[in-house]
Amino acid sequence: MIIKLNKEVERLEAIQEKIQEKMNALQEKMNALEDNAGDHDRDLTASEQNRFDKWENDIDELQTEYDEIQNSIDYLMDFVEY
Repeated sequence: MIIKLNKEVERLEAIQEKIQEKMNALQEKMNALEDNAGDHDRDLTASEQNRFDKWENDIDELQTEYDEIQNSIDYLMDFVEY
């Protein structure tokens, strides 16, 4: 039974890696948007701010998913210990 649980933990960790990659990609887009505005010595336009806010919200949602998966991993690991 431990082997099956280890495989499930590995699958969950792989999903976490994909979520982290998506969060990193969104953060890079946000940084690029801010850098571009800074390079032109201006604030974000309304359209840019809307994109920035959407990406920030997407990151928050992905972080929630990441945390929920971590809770599942922790639960499985605790289950194996008992």
